Amino acid sequence: MEENDLQLIIMDIMMPEMDGLRATIKIREDKNIPVIMLSAKSEDTDKIMGLNMGADDYITKPFNPLELIARVKSQLRRYTSLGSLAAHSNLYKSGGLVVDDEAKQVTVDGEEVKLTPVQYKILKLLTANAGRVYSIDQIYEKVWEETAVSAENTVAVHIRRIREKIEINPKEPKYLKVVWGIGYKVEKY
Repeated sequence: MEENDLQLIIMDIMMPEMDGLRATIKIREDKNIPVIMLSAKSEDTDKIMGLNMGADDYITKPFNPLELIARVKSQLRRYTSLGSLAAHSNLYKSGGLVVDDEAKQVTVDGEEVKLTPVQYKILKLLTANAGRVYSIDQIYEKVWEETAVSAENTVAVHIRRIREKIEINPKEPKYLKVVWGIGYKVEKY
């Protein structure tokens, strides 16, 4: 999942090492991908448990392949047109701030903003996870891909420069906020 852009998962409940229910819980920690459960278990309690664990649909075996195709199309239609990703799995938004990871482009209220590669990576990380607070060390480790050692000034300078480019008033930021004593986040709008 980390290496490929998935749009839907069809998963059997009975799998070796990790069952489908635990796998679905793990997927739901940070992904909103539609999950269709397949199972030989047809009791109502099994179906209810699967749906409560985060599955979007539940099909019991044996099943009609045409029904599975119809359910897949239905989930994909809902995910791409109504889902949080709206057919652009590489598009991250917070109000008027848009990070298009496919085009490697940032816009604020439709105006393109030029960022350095490091600034772009920081903003993408925070916008893709809008509302989540990242510590300075977490930002450093994810962007520079190395252990953070006295990263505070480095990250703070980049944050200040990003704010100068994306905020109307960098001293009163709308998007890129500090959470005092903890870290930074992009506001979720």
